[in-house]
Amino acid sequence: MARDHWETPEQRAIRRKNRLRFAIVAPLAILLVAWAVVAYLRSPESEDAAAPIAPAFQGEWQGVADNGRGSFDVVLRIGSENPEDAVTSSYTDKASGARCDRAERVVRSTESELTLAARSTNGAGCDGDAESTVQLHTDGSLAYRVGAPDGALTGTLRKV
Repeated sequence: MARDHWETPEQRAIRRKNRLRFAIVAPLAILLVAWAVVAYLRSPESEDAAAPIAPAFQGEWQGVADNGRGSFDVVLRIGSENPEDAVTSSYTDKASGARCDRAERVVRSTESELTLAARSTNGAGCDGDAESTVQLHTDGSLAYRVGAPDGALTGTLRKV
């Protein structure tokens, strides 16, 4: 405490007040930053409410998709305009017969493209949860793509 010898009592009082202010403000600032980070991580931009599903997408779609190692029969059902519960899909490995059923939620929607966040609901042929994209072509077909950990599954689907 070498400062005590040359500090006046008023200067010591000011230093104590500043320490007290810092002891109160610093933890509050840390809590505020932590709260902002948690709030951001809980609601990333990709989970904003999607626009309603365009009527051209609604219905049942079937086709074949490929991941470079095998072929899969794909069925995609888009049932309503509500992006939260409108889409289910399944794909079956033609070689092994393993089937994966998924519930999908629309995360982005335009007149010509849907981006879906999938959650596997049943099946040994599932690669886990993945994001898929369907794009409406001018001939009425859908380009289908699922980004899976072991390779993308791509194909063309037609309305049944």
